[in-house]
Amino acid sequence: MYRKEEQPLPPPEKFELPFEGKLSPNNRWVIMAELIPWDDFEEEYAKLFSAEKGAPAKLFRMALGTLIIKEKLGTSDRETIEQIRENPYLQYFIGLNCYQQEPPLESSMLVHFRKRIDGELINKINKKIVKREIDKSDKEVKKKDCLQEKGEKSRELLEKLLERNT
Repeated sequence: MYRKEEQPLPPPEKFELPFEGKLSPNNRWVIMAELIPWDDFEEEYAKLFSAEKGAPAKLFRMALGTLIIKEKLGTSDRETIEQIRENPYLQYFIGLNCYQQEPPLESSMLVHFRKRIDGELINKINKKIVKREIDKSDKEVKKKDCLQEKGEKSRELLEKLLERNT
């Protein structure tokens, strides 16, 4: 069974830590969390589950995030869960709202995550990330071109004003 939680994830500076600190927005896991279009694939992931039978499934962000952590750190399933348990940045990355000392899932869940999140879905996610970053780059280039053009026009106008006043 799959139940999507409609609870919005707080920005990194609002993530609750037991020692009253703040997550750095410059941390690699925070940056990567912002790059991944989690919500765009939540529905596709949810379709893999029964609407009425079975225990509620873990959210897509937790499933994919845990697999990404495992690959990036090169750890075993058990060590991945232990790393997540110890690290507030990893807990934020997988979608938790605040730090918790208990592991958010059992290492055996990774077997199920790997079965459901296949290469085809990973490719779709990668394409979406790349497209979004290219679109963002294109907008920045257009914005810079526009600003440069406006800057040149302003410079020309100022030069004309200078010529008239000298």
